[in-house]
Amino acid sequence: MNQTPDSYRSRRRWGLTAIGVVALGVAFASLSLGAVDVPLREVGGVLSSKIGLGWLGEPSARATSVVWGLRMPRLLLGLVVGAALAASGAGLQGLLRNDLADPHLIGIGPGAAIGAALGASAGGVQGAIAGGIVTGVLTSFAVRRLSRAASADPNRLILSGVALGATLSAWVGFVVFGSDRTVVPPIEFWLLGSLSTATWRGVGTVVVFLVVGVGTLFGLARTLDLLVLGHREAAHLGVDVDLFITILLIVVGATVGATVGAAGVVVFVGLLIPRLIRPITGPFHRHILFGSLLAGAGFLALSDLVARLVLEPIELPVGLVTSVAGGPLFLWLVSRRRNV
Repeated sequence: MNQTPDSYRSRRRWGLTAIGVVALGVAFASLSLGAVDVPLREVGGVLSSKIGLGWLGEPSARATSVVWGLRMPRLLLGLVVGAALAASGAGLQGLLRNDLADPHLIGIGPGAAIGAALGASAGGVQGAIAGGIVTGVLTSFAVRRLSRAASADPNRLILSGVALGATLSAWVGFVVFGSDRTVVPPIEFWLLGSLSTATWRGVGTVVVFLVVGVGTLFGLARTLDLLVLGHREAAHLGVDVDLFITILLIVVGATVGATVGAAGVVVFVGLLIPRLIRPITGPFHRHILFGSLLAGAGFLALSDLVARLVLEPIELPVGLVTSVAGGPLFLWLVSRRRNV
């Protein structure tokens, strides 16, 4: 049964509202729960005092330290990283017309991790983010060069990226073990991801790059809509497909590189979220990107909350939790395709 514009609008409105409510609930739970539980009233008191209202009373020094000093930077980092990864995945899936496309699966994430680890040894969090952006973009060019026929056969780009990513993941280990282990985070941080190192300064740095990257993806949304018709058809409509692929891969490489520098490689967010959000938002990429931003932010915040609580006091890498959710979906999608 064909969907009417009104039915798409209604489903999109209610679906995104529900996702937003869930994400807000996850955010408050993330600030409240952990090794030290903080009552929601005190969480509200900390937040209101920080914005100059103070309508819930003066919070205790302990609650302020836990909520604002430790958990809020971690929550914000999870929100922006999840949003950026989901939006990047939505852009790649639109470009390749393939719901198996994911920035980490095609090798951009592991490539960014090499530069991020090198940058961390030289300049801390800022150096890691800068290094991740540089090698993320370079890896995007490498993937593009390995698959010059990608505009005609998008699956070739994915297969080339998977092979490249496997190789680069091994090189991440060489870089980490050859660096100063007191400065560079351990190998599990880079390959499994973590939000435990979040600081206000690091969040401020990564937000700048991610806002620029995600904003550019929104600017490319209308061209992505044309690519749904096929790359050859889009070329007939005036789209320089090769140039567009290059630009989008640069944007995705830089955006993913910034997330890797701040939180390591967090897999499957870019694969899982756009695939699930598309039936809710409809076919237009402006809506898909917005829905992916919202759902990706909430999903990664929830994954980090689970990572902190499931084996408390042991904290799991957040990438393990996202893999539990994304791995089965990936296997299911692969089982439905004979050409990938």
